[in-house]
Order: sequence, then C-alpha cells, then structure tokens
Amino acid sequence: MVKLKGRLIIFLIAIFLVVIVGMIGFYIIKANEDEPPNAVDAFSWSIITLSTLGSYSSDTTLNTSIGKLFTSCMVILGVSVFFIGTPLIIAPWLEKKVSMAFKSKPLPIPENGHVIICGYNEIIDETIDAIKLHNIPYVVIEKNKSFISAFDKNHIPYMIGDPTNDDVLQKARIEHAIALIAAMDDETNSFICLSARKLKNDLRIIAIADKIGNVKVSYAAGANRVITPKILAGTLLGRRACHEYVVGDSGKFTMFGDIEVRQYEISSNSPVVGMPIRELEELKSGAIIIGLLKEDGLHLDPQPDNILDEGSTVLIIGTDRQLDSLQKIMERKI
Repeated sequence: MVKLKGRLIIFLIAIFLVVIVGMIGFYIIKANEDEPPNAVDAFSWSIITLSTLGSYSSDTTLNTSIGKLFTSCMVILGVSVFFIGTPLIIAPWLEKKVSMAFKSKPLPIPENGHVIICGYNEIIDETIDAIKLHNIPYVVIEKNKSFISAFDKNHIPYMIGDPTNDDVLQKARIEHAIALIAAMDDETNSFICLSARKLKNDLRIIAIADKIGNVKVSYAAGANRVITPKILAGTLLGRRACHEYVVGDSGKFTMFGDIEVRQYEISSNSPVVGMPIRELEELKSGAIIIGLLKEDGLHLDPQPDNILDEGSTVLIIGTDRQLDSLQKIMERKI
C-alpha cells in the first residue's frame, strides 16, 4: 500500500497535469477564437475551472461550442481528481489518528523489586504466569516491535529496545530489580549477562542456553543459573518413562493418582510471611505442610509453631485443587 506521503505526491502531480492540460487547451481554443491568449489568463481559467468556481472574467471565457465542451470536460476532470484524491489522502491520516487515540498506553515500568525479562517467546509466557502467581512485578524488554500488540492485549509491561544496551537496562531500573532473565539466543544472552552484572553486581541472573556448550559461557558472563530447555525436557521424559511419578522443574511431582507434592518459596510480599504454620493450616485449604526448608536446614514434619519466613520453602501435599487453593492464599496480594 502506498504510504501517505506517496499518495500526496501522486495527488499533487495529478492536479499539476490537469492544470497544464487546461492551460494548453485554453491556448489552442482562444487562438481559434481569434483572441490572443496569454499565460496568466490560461492559468487563471485552468484554476477556476478545476476548482469548479465558474467565476470567469470576460478575457477568460470560452464562447465557442468546442470551448464550452472543453470547459465541461475540465470541470468533470477537476471534480474527479478532488473527490477521488482527497479521500485517499485524508482517510489514512484519520485512520492513523483514530488508532493512536484508542491505542492503549504501555504499562509503567515497575519502580523496584521487579524482574527484568529480556526476550519474549512461549517459554516466557509460562514464566510470566509463574511470576504473576508470586505477585512480583516485572517488565519485558524486546527488540521486535511485532510483539507490541501481544503485550497490549495481555497487559504485559514492556520496553522496546536492545537489552544488551546499558541505557536500556538502566531505563528498566535494573539497579532496583531483584532478578533478570535472559531469554534470547545464546550469544545475545551472554552479552545481556555481562551488561547486567556490570550494572548490578548482586543481581540474580538466570539465562536460557539452547546449546549445552554455551552453558559455561553464560556462567562466565555472570549468570547465577543457566537453564537448558532441551536437557530439562529430556530429563522429564526419562523420569516419566522410568517411574510412576513425574517431577517438574517447578518443584511438583504427582503420585498415587491425583495426590501431588509441591514446593513453594515464600516471597517477600507474601501475606504468610511471619505466620505460624498452624494459622496457615487453619485456613482449611485441605493441603498439608510436610516439610519446611529454612536457612538452618530442612525440617520434615514441621511443628505448628514454626514460623514461615521470607525465602523459606514449604513442601505441601494434597490434591491439585487443594494445592491451588493454598497457593492462592500464600501468594495473595496484601
């Protein structure tokens, strides 16, 4: 589709050609009427006829039958140019203005305590769902503008830019972030890790490596954890084939029909921080806490008075519905 600028140029060329044709016709017809024509009268007649004003002076009136027929043809041509050309120019401009007026504005970048996600793909879709469950703010940095519609549709806060660029990471407020996920190609992820580590030395950086040989490179670049989806998928397939239960990277495994065991890390903004296990179990989700991992070690069959601290990991058993219910309680916004 021809762009607006191109349409405008074509429209102006069409008007110019119509004016020239009108001037030439006026010259020829006036000469045959035994009246000496001049350029000013020809230009004036052509403009008046093209604009369909019809206010001719005595010097610019074509009185012969041929002259009147030519005038009528020029009026029709002028009307056609304006009535066809004008909408072709105005319509795209109006469409652009309307779309900009109704276009949703990007969500604001979190101020602090957020996760920066570099790159967007199917894996990151699942990652975002998990981050949302923990009520942790996040922002996605993506170079490809074609994802903007998906970000707006799914209400995902985003930035368009190169995450290997220090300025882009600083605009994402990396100095106040708690973690960064590098989810682009292996080479780009390495540069992201280098830039992020340089800007914030204590930042937790998780990188995705497509090739096993690049795992060490990502660690050397500054990643705290490197995940290889292919190895992870292969491991899960092997466990499914060899055992009666399935273990996921999320800390979940299923056994005995619909009974599951899951583990959850208690985030800083969880409403259960500082709460005794007894109070959590009194909420009647039906799930049972069978383990508690704290800084001093793992406590199996923890006591009801044990306190749930920030960063602690709880091991919970129950049905899928019971576990989901307890998870919502633990991750509910305060």
